[in-house]
Amino acid sequence: MHYIENMKKSEKLILESKTPEEYVANSIKARLTPVEKARLARIWMQQTGYTKDDILRARNRNPYWKQRKMEGAAERTKRRMEEHDYSSGSSITWTKERIAEFLDWNRKDALGRYIHRDWELAQHFGTSIPSIQYMRRKLNKVRNMLGPGARRSKIIEYMQCSELVLQKGGPKARVRRMMA
Repeated sequence: MHYIENMKKSEKLILESKTPEEYVANSIKARLTPVEKARLARIWMQQTGYTKDDILRARNRNPYWKQRKMEGAAERTKRRMEEHDYSSGSSITWTKERIAEFLDWNRKDALGRYIHRDWELAQHFGTSIPSIQYMRRKLNKVRNMLGPGARRSKIIEYMQCSELVLQKGGPKARVRRMMA
């Protein structure tokens, strides 16, 4: 700790932070170079036992960094949608076979992250990212409705319905209402 005596006030303030949130706030206020902040981050993590993930979590919750992250988000999203539109201006029909293939391609890893990104699925199926996101939303809704032990054939049957039909209880609910 003898090195603290020769530090600037802002450096001391960063190292005296008790929580990752406090560390991020003090780091924003400090007028230090990225190299200096990186060195202080390493020292602070060794002193406190916090990890880089703790700092990143606090940073993502900080209003200043939230605002910085959102700058240009609309333009980035629009550009991404245009870059990965594989539909050639036409829509595809989600047949039972296509839905079954979608289920195969839309798996998650052990951490719950999709193995294939939305644009990869869009490219594979010759459609757009919003179309893939729509199918993922529907699949999540169907899995919530049917539970984890649902048969694949039942999932495919429900996936053929629109989101509106799913919101009203699925294909069986529609038949029950018509008979009543």
